[in-house]
Amino acid sequence: MKELGVNSFLHATLDEKPGDGAKKGAKKETPSPKDVRLKLREALKQQLAIIHERVEAKKLAKLALAEVRELLVKEEEEKELELGRKEISARVKERVATRLKEEEEKMEEEEMEKALEKLQKEKAKQGDEDKEEESKEKEGEKKPKKGGKKEEKEKEAQNEQRGKEKKKSKSDRGGKK
Repeated sequence: MKELGVNSFLHATLDEKPGDGAKKGAKKETPSPKDVRLKLREALKQQLAIIHERVEAKKLAKLALAEVRELLVKEEEEKELELGRKEISARVKERVATRLKEEEEKMEEEEMEKALEKLQKEKAKQGDEDKEEESKEKEGEKKPKKGGKKEEKEKEAQNEQRGKEKKKSKSDRGGKK
């Protein structure tokens, strides 16, 4: 809709165009005041309608802008939540991995302790056996024996065999670590 100024409206209502007065000369029709009022009211109503349309358009634009801003805020919050979730899941995975590693180390330590205890028991047992043999040998030396040299050689061979077995068991245990 085209806006009309009051002066241009008056000229239009008088069926005159600006500058036409010189052409027609002295013959001028004056419209009745009632017609002028009605036409002015109509023009004002049109302009008021245009103003209302503009105000409504501005309101709608403001509402649309507010909705767009709200959507942007929600999207930003969702992104932040997603990042937070990813960070939390990464932390949880890290903690789980740490706990698993600690448990594995704990289990290895327990196995090592058990193996050490077993070795200590074996050593103590062998030490007791060695002491018994030594005490038997001492008792045997006191008693005269027949063929003492053969028995001594056999005992030495047995001791050497035990020494080899000890070394072998130690090297086997060392390889398990």
